[in-house]
Amino acid sequence: MTNTIKSRFRRALGKLRKALPWIIAAAVFLVIIWLGVKNGMERRSVFVYKDHLNDTAVTVDGKPMTFRDLAFYVVYEEYQVQKSACVYDQDKPANYWNSHVNGKFITIEARNTAMDMAVHDRILLLMAQSDGVVLSSDERDELETRRTDFYEDLYDDQTERLPVSYSTLNSTMEDIAVVEKYQRKLADEKNDTYASFGYEGKNYRELLKKHSVEVNKELWSKVPMGRVTLNNEPDYQAAKGKQNYIREGTDKYK
Repeated sequence: MTNTIKSRFRRALGKLRKALPWIIAAAVFLVIIWLGVKNGMERRSVFVYKDHLNDTAVTVDGKPMTFRDLAFYVVYEEYQVQKSACVYDQDKPANYWNSHVNGKFITIEARNTAMDMAVHDRILLLMAQSDGVVLSSDERDELETRRTDFYEDLYDDQTERLPVSYSTLNSTMEDIAVVEKYQRKLADEKNDTYASFGYEGKNYRELLKKHSVEVNKELWSKVPMGRVTLNNEPDYQAAKGKQNYIREGTDKYK
């Protein structure tokens, strides 16, 4: 009886040894499939700005603004916040982006600010165009200088990771120059300050009430501010730069 059991055990063990390579191969195959599915899901969950350039980010008075239209504001705001981030933690500026001040997360506030500036500029741009406001020759020369400063002063990361072409950014900067000229005109007419018509100004807030603004919250809330043009990963130190393109004047989108 004992010999029979031993014999059966040996045969079973022999079969197992023969099947073992196939079992291991099947296990490895399943692990590879699982990792592929996992990585695919993670890639889909990460918002890649360049993949949404033609998607609508916000609609102002019935006219859509795409993520391409808002690219300059993302680049600009990421730079502004990154300067503070490098002061906060030069070795790990990402720590600043992940922090919060007065109960407000830096990343969310940066995203909100980029949207606020874009909406403000679109409203005033359309008003300026309606009033026939254009740049003079001297103002165009000044714009070229500001453009040069802007590109020279960007962080190295940003230059390498710009989500749109230079021509797109240049076009937005020209629109902003027209907006700023019109903003000064409004301030003079109201005998008020330039800042009062800025995106946080009291006069602009009153003006905003007369316009319809509909943000694509589903997509805009996914924009990873601090990581669109910046490589803000742990243990990473961005190349230090400076910024001379200063605008004059001064999570609700989720």
